[in-house]
Formats: sequence, structure tokens, C-alpha cells
Amino acid sequence: MFSGRISEAVAKQIEKKIAENNDLSSLSNSELADLAVEFVGDAPPSNVPRETVIEILSQQPEISAWRSSVKERAIQATKSKITEIASNVDPRMAEMIKQQFGQWLQNSGLSTVEITTQIDTNTDGKISQAELNDFIVNLSGAQPPEWVSETLINILDSDQNGVIEVQELWNYLGAIGFDVPTIEPVTNEHEEVQELQEQTETFEDLELENEELEIDIDKELSSITDIEEEDEVLESPEINNEVVIEHTQESEEPYPVVSTSIEIGIERLHSTRLHREANSVIDSTSPGECTLMVERVERTLLVMDSYRGGMTAVGLLDNGPYTVSVLFEPEYNEQIEQLEGKKISFIGSLFDWSSGLRQAKLKGNDLQF
Repeated sequence: MFSGRISEAVAKQIEKKIAENNDLSSLSNSELADLAVEFVGDAPPSNVPRETVIEILSQQPEISAWRSSVKERAIQATKSKITEIASNVDPRMAEMIKQQFGQWLQNSGLSTVEITTQIDTNTDGKISQAELNDFIVNLSGAQPPEWVSETLINILDSDQNGVIEVQELWNYLGAIGFDVPTIEPVTNEHEEVQELQEQTETFEDLELENEELEIDIDKELSSITDIEEEDEVLESPEINNEVVIEHTQESEEPYPVVSTSIEIGIERLHSTRLHREANSVIDSTSPGECTLMVERVERTLLVMDSYRGGMTAVGLLDNGPYTVSVLFEPEYNEQIEQLEGKKISFIGSLFDWSSGLRQAKLKGNDLQF
């Protein structure tokens, strides 16, 4: 695209900045001067204000066409990169990322509107990979691996144009159980008038029908009284009392005792509302010996510490009453994968609370079978 009036290295640097921001204000003064040399033929005088230089260059048709071409090439490059990475990701891993991301959104406790607002920060109705990454970082406090975010882009971008439309995000959220806003189609004035006339006619028909109805109120009240008297004859207080007593005795079951520091912490977490309250409770708990009746196991994603790539076991903690998720480091992967339906012992520490699922997360070590 450049004619060679400026060096190739400078030209690449300028194109890189425009591809990332598509804004001339992202260029330095020397880069603006180089751009003027390339497209106008001469650098602006040094006494011309920077804002004036940017305004003049923005009005040049050649520069506008060049910026559009740079943006289009950047989009195509992004699409190619996403397609290449997505094609190299094991389909089973992609499906696991999709499920984990959905569960993660549900755990956040956010609504569809809140999720959309937090992701689409510039409110342009489109979600870029940068916006998705920022959302993940803000919610999790950790930068996801690049291949994970690019796989998510590929999953959410159903038309594969390199950008996630808000409607595409809503389609995904609706598929995993979120309440998604419904956009009603706009009707023209003629349709609205016709609909109003039909409703008016319907109301008039109902009024005519009501006027034609003749109800014998005394007769209806008499019928109701007869039914109530029959019910009183059928009822037997002694029988009812026996049923109530018998039901009460059968429904009495021992309730699991909450005794350990972790269980007491989980009990307190159920009454928290704010994130900082939950963190305060978590910080007050102590690690301890735990047992878990494993219901299911799954791959651990979206963590950046030593537990990344490990397995998560979900099940009943210390015989109840709380179901928790326990993260184990990768060294235990082979053992964890075989533990569904079995009971394990470990040293656990409380580290996170899902307000959406009302479920605690623990980190486990010293696994025993």
C-alpha cells in the first residue's frame, strides 16, 4: 500500500497501530509527519498544532481508503487466526471450554443485561476479543490463555465474521438457561389501528354476552352451602390428627452437623451478599481434613496458578449438608478421573464462593483414597 517514500519498518509500525486502534491520534508526531509525506507529499510545518495535522490528514480520501483497507485486512487476519487455532483444538476440549464458560457465567450471579453491559464496554453492539478478554480478567482476576479466549470467540461468533454481535451472545446465553430479552417486531400504524379495532370489537361482544346472561344468585349460594355441609360431614378430626402425627414422625430425619472451620465458613457464606463479605469469610477459615463423596469430575479451566490443567471433583463435603467443588493439581489427574461414586479424603482449604450456584470451591492436596 505504501509507495516507498518512507522506510518499510516505519510503514509497518504505522499500519500496526492503525490496525489495533484505527485512530490517527494513536500515532506519534513523527509518524504523522511520515504519513503526510507518504500520502500528501510533504511533512506539515513544525508550527502546525498536532490536532490540526490529524484533522487535515483525516480528511484526505487516500488516507481514509488506506485506513479502511488496514482495518479489513486486520479483520481477515483475525478470522484466519481464529479459524486456524480453533481447527487445531480438540473438539472435546472446545466443548469442555464452552460448558465451563457457561457454568462460569452462571456462577457469576449476573443477569443477561449485566453480562452484556460488562462485556460490550463501548456499547456498539459488537464484542471484540479484547473486550471478551477484559471481561474474563475483571471477573476472574486472571488473564486466560490466548488459545482459550480465541476458542471462545470461535464458539460465540456463529457467523464467523471475526466479531461477536450482541444477538449472538444472547443466543448463547439463552441456550445455557439465561433469560434473554425479547425484541418485539415494530408494527406499522395501519396494523396497530386494525389490532385496536379487533380488540374493541372483542370487548363489545363480551359485554353483549354478559348482558344476556341471567344468574340466579340465591340458587348459586344455596349450591355452595350444600357442598360445604357435605364436606363437613366427610371430615373426621380424629382421623386427620392421626395422619398429621404419623406424617410428622416419618418426616423427622437427622440433619448433618456443621462442625469444621470450612463447614462453618460455608454456612456463613450463604448469608453474604457482597463479594468483599464473602472474601472476608473465606479468609477467616482454616484448612483442615475433609472427605468428599464424588458425584462428578471435570477439567479445571480459567485458573492461572498450579491448579491449572488439573481436575475438579464435585460432591458432598463431610457427609453433608453442603455440595462443593474441589480443585486438585495435575499430578492427581489420573486418580481423580476414576473417582466418580467414590469417597476420598484430603486436606482442603476454602478459596472461592459462587453466589450464582450458592456453592463453595476448595483447593485440595494430600489426596487419600
